[in-house]
Amino acid sequence: MDVLILCAKTAVACLLIVAGGAKLSDPASFASTVRLFIPLRVAWPLLSATAVGVSLGELAVGLASLTLPAITVLNTVVFAIACAFVAVSAMGYAFHRGRSCRCFGALSRRKFNAAGVLRSAIIASIAAVALAHVGTAALQLDVTARVLLFAAAALLALVAFTAARARGAGSEPEPEVVAQ
Repeated sequence: MDVLILCAKTAVACLLIVAGGAKLSDPASFASTVRLFIPLRVAWPLLSATAVGVSLGELAVGLASLTLPAITVLNTVVFAIACAFVAVSAMGYAFHRGRSCRCFGALSRRKFNAAGVLRSAIIASIAAVALAHVGTAALQLDVTARVLLFAAAALLALVAFTAARARGAGSEPEPEVVAQ
């Protein structure tokens, strides 16, 4: 059972690392999605800073969850983030159906739709599995293992960033819809 729980924990941590790295490749594009969920007129620099903050937050939580598996409070944080994904997907589906979610930056062309809500719910379910108790022995990592996991996570983020940057190069941004 410990293996299943740790696989769930690793999968969601890697997902957060990839999502954060990919979003950082084009924060302006992700900021336009963030704007969809802020009802007030907000200055572009604040939207951009929020987009970068969300991206860095995903990276940091994914990295911490992967390299510090014994800190169980991180499982709750990851689950809360996954639940936020469900809420954003559901709100996007309800109010911005068909618009790009940019949940993986330019790596994904997915839209706010029912399938996206289902995918988010599956991610939250996997994160819920990671909340289960794992034996202390299974969580013990020495310094070398932590350094290697950190290096692997950094490489994963870099690959996601580079792939999203390459895929997004030359593509036209989605036109911004202004509510009247």
